[in-house]
Amino acid sequence: MSRQAKIIIFSIILLFSIYKKQTNDNSTTNEPRLTKTKPKKYKPKRKKTSGWFPTPKNGFSPYNQYFGKGIYNNNSGNEFIIKNSNQTDAIVLLVNAYTGRKVRNEFISKGSNFKMTGVPNGTYYLEWFSGTDWSPELKVGARFKGGFQTDASFTKTRDRSDWMMVDGHKQWTITLYSVAGGDVESKKINADEFFN
Repeated sequence: MSRQAKIIIFSIILLFSIYKKQTNDNSTTNEPRLTKTKPKKYKPKRKKTSGWFPTPKNGFSPYNQYFGKGIYNNNSGNEFIIKNSNQTDAIVLLVNAYTGRKVRNEFISKGSNFKMTGVPNGTYYLEWFSGTDWSPELKVGARFKGGFQTDASFTKTRDRSDWMMVDGHKQWTITLYSVAGGDVESKKINADEFFN
C-alpha cells in the first residue's frame, strides 16, 4: 500500500473518530430540549394583604360589566381632558345628558390628568366616585363590586348649565376640585344614583 493511501485512510479514520466523539458529547449534555406545549392563559395574581390592592392605572374601566364597554367614535375628534386635582382617586362617568346612558367609566389617579378621546358627538355631564384605597372586591351599593375603602363619596354635575356639547373636533377641560371654586358646580349623590 502506498504512503498516500495510508494517509487518506488514516485521515478518514481520524475524521470519523472526531465526528463520533462530538455526537456522543452532544447527546450527554444537559442542554434543555424544546417541546411543544399549549400556551397557558395569563391570569394576573392579585396580592391581597389586609384589604390592600394595587391602585389601577389611569384609563382603567372598572364598571364595564354594569354600564357596558365604553362607546367610541375615533373619527369625531372630540376629547374631554379631566384634571383630578383632589387628594383622592376618582372613577369618572361620562353620561349622555339626554338618554342617561353611561358612555365611559374611567379611573383617574389623584393629582393626575386623563384625556378621554374618541367621544361620540352629543351632550354630556359628569358623575364621579372618589376615594382612596381601591378594592375590586368591595361591595358598593345594593349589588355592585369595586370601590374605594376610605373617603368614598359620589358626586355629579349640578344642572343643565354644566352640560357639555361636542359636535366634532371639540375639546373640554374639566377640573375636579375638592373645595368650592371648581369650574363645574356639583352635588352629592348616593351609590344607587351613581350606578343607576
